[in-house]
Amino acid sequence: MKRPMPVFLAFLILGIIWGSLSLTPIWFIGVSLFVFTLGLVFMLFFKIRLFIVLPCLFVLGFILSYNKTNDCSALCDGLAESRITLTFEGKITDTAAENIVIKADSFGSFGVSPKTVKIICYTEDAAAFGIGDSVSITGRLNKLNPKYNPSDFDEIQYYKCRGISYKMYDAKVKFISSNHNIFFFMSLLRNKAGSALDNMYSAENAGILRAMLLGDKAFLSDEIKLLYSSTGIYHILAISGLHISLIAAMLMCLFKKPAHSIIIITLLVSYAVFTGLSASVVRAVIMMSVFLAAKVLNRRYDIISSISFSAFLILIVNPMYLFDCGFLYSYSSVLGIALFAKPLSDAIKKIPVKNSEPKNSIAECVSAGFGAVAVSKLANMWFFYTVSVYDILLNLVVLPLINIVIFSGAASVLLYGLNTRLYIPFAAAAEFILNFYKISAEAVSALPLCTVTTGRPTLAFAFFYIVFIILLKLLLSYKKYIFLIAAAGALSVGIFIHTAEINKDRTAFLYVGQGDGVVGFAGGKTFVYDGGGINEDIDEKDEGTYTILPYLNYMGKTRVDYAFASHIDNDHLKGVCELIGNIEIGEIFLPAGNYSSDLYTFLKEKAAANNIPITYLSAGDSLEAGKNAVFNCLYPFENKAGETDDINDTSMVLKLGLGKSSFLFTGDIPSADEAEILKSGADISANVIKIPHHGSKYSSSKEFIAAVSPSLAVISCGKNNVYGFPNSQTTDTLAEFDIPCFVTGTDGAVIITPRNDSLRAETTLSQ
Repeated sequence: MKRPMPVFLAFLILGIIWGSLSLTPIWFIGVSLFVFTLGLVFMLFFKIRLFIVLPCLFVLGFILSYNKTNDCSALCDGLAESRITLTFEGKITDTAAENIVIKADSFGSFGVSPKTVKIICYTEDAAAFGIGDSVSITGRLNKLNPKYNPSDFDEIQYYKCRGISYKMYDAKVKFISSNHNIFFFMSLLRNKAGSALDNMYSAENAGILRAMLLGDKAFLSDEIKLLYSSTGIYHILAISGLHISLIAAMLMCLFKKPAHSIIIITLLVSYAVFTGLSASVVRAVIMMSVFLAAKVLNRRYDIISSISFSAFLILIVNPMYLFDCGFLYSYSSVLGIALFAKPLSDAIKKIPVKNSEPKNSIAECVSAGFGAVAVSKLANMWFFYTVSVYDILLNLVVLPLINIVIFSGAASVLLYGLNTRLYIPFAAAAEFILNFYKISAEAVSALPLCTVTTGRPTLAFAFFYIVFIILLKLLLSYKKYIFLIAAAGALSVGIFIHTAEINKDRTAFLYVGQGDGVVGFAGGKTFVYDGGGINEDIDEKDEGTYTILPYLNYMGKTRVDYAFASHIDNDHLKGVCELIGNIEIGEIFLPAGNYSSDLYTFLKEKAAANNIPITYLSAGDSLEAGKNAVFNCLYPFENKAGETDDINDTSMVLKLGLGKSSFLFTGDIPSADEAEILKSGADISANVIKIPHHGSKYSSSKEFIAAVSPSLAVISCGKNNVYGFPNSQTTDTLAEFDIPCFVTGTDGAVIITPRNDSLRAETTLSQ
């Protein structure tokens, strides 16, 4: 076989995926037999004689992934669940502005962990310690947070990828001794370089150069992150092949003999350590090392094999990188360049023009940019739920100047460190180009359809998009237009399936802490019923920003047609306030009556400023919401609205009729209101009920639950909340009527999808 390495990598990846899914033994045996058969097929058709290697790599990937996924210590889990304060000793392996990472082998009187455990400790004294220091830590151990909502940041994946299994807040750290190693001196040097950048550049550009030169993204402003990601140039903020190639080119000018390659590789590895050993840097250093080794051995360098080899090594060391954003983004970009740069460049160069010099340069930039962007779009959709429309054009402006920025920035740091003012022209050049980048990105972001919110792609779309990329490659290789037609067809089918999936009717009861937050899609319309809220400060970002909006983006929605607020308590209303001005809203609905609170006044003023109409609903009002979807307001009654001092007493109760399915949203109504609704004779029967007041014992009377007669119940409340929600009285009532109940505090988001005459319920933590 011409390229066995990609095949080896593929079988290792299959094993890693299976290991991460924690399959049952029967499933694992079945899949292993399938992989063994697949290996045999490769042996017969592709002449891989050692076909047994392929199933072995699958098993290896499974074992590595399974062990990494389940690497938590039983002792540490017990200490975290007990919530006791403990003191232990360990060695610092990494430092940041507000935290340190500790490698701990023992936990004092509590015993010795069966495996070394890494803990990220947040402390005010982080800057006082360095890598290699032995320290004593006092605090409470915490498990990493699972994803409670589909769109939440995956803390477990992120930290497991970095070898961290637990965390600790407000840790008290005491110095014991120093054992400084190369990582300590590299971090010290990195800190000095960062301080030099802070002194030479504006705060914004210093943050950018910290990311580009030092691999430290902690100082990037939110504005720059959003601007660069939305316009498709976020990749320049990561140290990657561009940086390594530039450094290697300069080193090869100094060390010209083939035998000097070992010196170049050593210096490149040192730079990788200096920048923190991110996946993109390690990938670039491995690939450059393979290139130099091929040069020494007088062998042909194959970029596809080199990419596969580097990924193979990284995944053997830490299989969790397979699911890491930086890893996937880096590899998809370089794979795109490998697949499309040369054939597309050759095709463009054949276009007849008088002056071939500029044409050739443009051809190389366009082909490399197209390849990187086209393949990495899938990763961008998966992690950021968007695609940039003009990213290839903007990269034509950005990429030709990136080497100047890197060289000028690095030169300015070196010259500043030598205490000479010669750094000024280099710093000025880098500052000028970075300002030019920002102006260009802002101009592009102002164009119509600059960023398209796609939502997270379905697996079917991912499959057809990969087929689309393969067919484009075949088109450039064989020049057969049938491949163009097939590529367009594959992409169209993928888009059709994805669009149909995200437009399905579904209702998501999101986890918003101790509050309510529902996002639903009914009859082609998007609605929100309450948005959660924890902080009392009106201006402080809350669940609307961190949960509701990300989920809407996750589902590819850029507009909320109807925003309902059941009542004016913060844990229901604040998230709705945050949506205003951050996403298009068709209309806001509030319960009828006169209410008074700072947040309520703020919402009305903010809605008026954004030209969003507000409608006040009372019992008897209804709203047609698209095909086969209607909202009926069952409470408050018009003659009672606003007459009580208890805000919960006038919560808006809505019934959503959706074809053969129905949902009852109840706010925080107490039992007295339930009785009034029953007395009114309103039809409150529903397939799904959002249990009132987070499962309080003062709601959910037996008469009310019996009248609703739901197939499913959902209780929205915070994990380990101080109120003891849900109350056992409420759960006992549901059990008495044999009603399955989901609790967001323990199950995470509950997503219910109507299916003909039935309902499908999924919970985030059980997926």
